[in-house]
Amino acid sequence: MDMNCPSQAVTVSALKKALINEEFLLYYQPKVDLTSGKLIGAEALIRWDHPEYGIINPGEFIPMAEESGLIVSIGKWVLSNACRQLVEWENGMLESISISVNLSVRQLYQPDFLKMIRLIIDETGVNPEKLELEITESMMIDSEAACIILNELKNIGVYISLDDFGKGYSSLHYLKELPFDKIKIDQSFIQQCTRDLNDATLVKTMIVMAHQLNFQVVAEGVEKEDHVVFLQKNLCDEAQGYLFSPPVAADDFLNNLSKVNQILEIYGLPGSKSKNQWMEEEVRTARQEVLEMVREQQGMTFKYIKRYGRFIHTLCDGELLYRMGLTPERVVGRELDEFLPKKIAEDKVIHYEKAWQGTEQVNYEAEVNGIHYIASLRPLTRRGQVVEVIGSCVDITERKEIEEALRRNEEKYRFITENISDLIKVVNVEGVIEYASPSHQEVLGYGADMYKGEQIFDYIHPDDAELVRNEFKHLVASKEIRRAVYRHKHSDGYWVQMEAKGTPVLDDAEKITHAVVVARDVAGVS
Repeated sequence: MDMNCPSQAVTVSALKKALINEEFLLYYQPKVDLTSGKLIGAEALIRWDHPEYGIINPGEFIPMAEESGLIVSIGKWVLSNACRQLVEWENGMLESISISVNLSVRQLYQPDFLKMIRLIIDETGVNPEKLELEITESMMIDSEAACIILNELKNIGVYISLDDFGKGYSSLHYLKELPFDKIKIDQSFIQQCTRDLNDATLVKTMIVMAHQLNFQVVAEGVEKEDHVVFLQKNLCDEAQGYLFSPPVAADDFLNNLSKVNQILEIYGLPGSKSKNQWMEEEVRTARQEVLEMVREQQGMTFKYIKRYGRFIHTLCDGELLYRMGLTPERVVGRELDEFLPKKIAEDKVIHYEKAWQGTEQVNYEAEVNGIHYIASLRPLTRRGQVVEVIGSCVDITERKEIEEALRRNEEKYRFITENISDLIKVVNVEGVIEYASPSHQEVLGYGADMYKGEQIFDYIHPDDAELVRNEFKHLVASKEIRRAVYRHKHSDGYWVQMEAKGTPVLDDAEKITHAVVVARDVAGVS
């Protein structure tokens, strides 16, 4: 409690009176971009201008407001006035800055909270993308409900920051589940980050982790020159603290602009050095994203170079690699025969060499540990010389299994038809032969190919042909099995007595498409 403000002065009735009499006011603390050094935002912080005790800091009255429920009304007042102030600044001297406001747990879970946010945005005319709402991890009492609320806020267009990051015990869980845009590293870590190795390590880790998750990072409590340099070197995005400015009234905030914008020029890294570090980080991040993309793909991507006559892999990753029973560590930096059986390695080297010698793409099929795949090798050239080859692989194991099953079935049926004496013909509904079994050669002297495209009736004795035609017509019309006895011409000129059965073949619509005719020699030569 402030020495000038006795505890009995902060009461529920006094807070209600303060709301009615408009005794609250907002102070603003600048946020600075650590790359450009320019002001990019402000955090709105409430103060109580007590008529008797003067300015009272929020730590003295917010707990009472929370306990009594008045925080909902006070919070609405803060949001509304902060948005109005931002619109006023944008219409005047300031452009392209954002305003951030702290939310309380009671506000967040109010039934009409989202409606209230929309109403304030409509009434003030603030751009929702310039409004940043800050919540703390302690407010995640119901993570499922919080997720719904925060996602609705994202739909409205506002930004969401996780304040006091690092103080809670399960921040990583919330980072994974909730739609944050920024994290604000708690000032307790920043204050000693240049003097305490553990704090330095924690801050560095937080920044790297946040960037990997595509969050921006704001450092709170920046008070010293070496804090700025440390944060710049470790690529923190934004900073706020007393080094730039304490929280001040709106008029003083404008008056301090020039000073705030010069802080980094005076105390920070030289502009070129800071930009170079960010460029290096962008390149590193891009490379990391490529590696992650390669790792997550269903196929496999690899690269290799040729050194002293040896093909050395410089990259290899993807889901297919793991299905082969391999890992990047077993492949990268190694030759083919160091992780593949000798025969497979020798076969692949031929394709590797062909790609290395030319500028055309090389495609081939291969199998490793039961996984079949198609590989495509594409040489990369520099000044007309191949300097690297990049390869991509697609799994075709399922296709190969289907082809093998079909091959086995085909061989089985071929064996059956080649080793039976029955004569099998497949004819269409017009009576044209589309298939004849090899047994025709042995029984009738005509090769199977002789029958293809011919009418089934052409080789039947003239006295029997009309009977067979009628039976075939009946089969097509009734879709029923029909039988007939007739004489079939032998290639040597005599007639062979045959007994045949015709079976209709129907499609999914129950329409006849073919007939299978099975015949056998029943009486020998006539």
